[in-house]
Amino acid sequence: MKCLVTGATGFIGSELCRQLEARGITVESCGREAPTDEQLQGVEAVFHCAGIAHRSATNQDYRTHNFQASLLLAQRCAEAGVVRFIFLSSVIAVDAADDYGRWKLRTEEALLSEYRDSAMNVVVLRPALVYGPGAGGNLARLLALVQRGMPTPPPGQPRSMVGLKDLCAALCLLTEIDPGRGQVFFVTDGEAYDLQRIHRCFAEATGRTVGPPRWPGWCWRLACGLYDTLRLAPFSGATYRRLFDGREYSNAALCQALGWRPSERLEDVAPGMVSEPAS
Repeated sequence: MKCLVTGATGFIGSELCRQLEARGITVESCGREAPTDEQLQGVEAVFHCAGIAHRSATNQDYRTHNFQASLLLAQRCAEAGVVRFIFLSSVIAVDAADDYGRWKLRTEEALLSEYRDSAMNVVVLRPALVYGPGAGGNLARLLALVQRGMPTPPPGQPRSMVGLKDLCAALCLLTEIDPGRGQVFFVTDGEAYDLQRIHRCFAEATGRTVGPPRWPGWCWRLACGLYDTLRLAPFSGATYRRLFDGREYSNAALCQALGWRPSERLEDVAPGMVSEPAS
């Protein structure tokens, strides 16, 4: 079997390529650039992992690089005879509360609508926050804060997460199993992580002793507000929400469709994240 992976040099794409090749699958890979016609020849499944997720990106950036580029790629894949197009979306598409989430959702809807009756089946995976060695974004920033001595926070709301290896194992199963047409799956490890649990995982992985929370909630709101002000976003509440807000999602549909079972928890992976931080 021959597959193509976009975003192959990224955090998820590189691990996905490794797992696919370990299964004896021929892998064509590209970064954010579009694949060549030659690369698409003979490809049966495409994993579209490329895209931008920068906070500094503009609405037009998301439209161009996440939405329009995805639709153009899907069109080329359909014309090339690709059987399955797997679009890596995000749980952020559920609420579509920011430009990134809104364009993820629009891309999902456009792909599922356009190829509903096509020979190419579109499958959408919505991973929760992905952890593992080399993870960037909010997890990398939080890990850095813990390493600098961040005190134990109150719990906050629980959120879903998923390990990198488990996510890629689920993606690999889509080369073997047809889940049905136009399916959308949440990908989580089945655990609930609040901020206090995440802090404890990172603190213990760095050899620190974890004590009880010492700051009341209002102190955390004030500290986060001051941080936002220093970053020229006064009174936005963005940092507090990123730390303390959460939402849980069910992986039951994915487990049933693919027979997939997650094997990792953040506690298992945190030591590797400490020794191999995001580059």
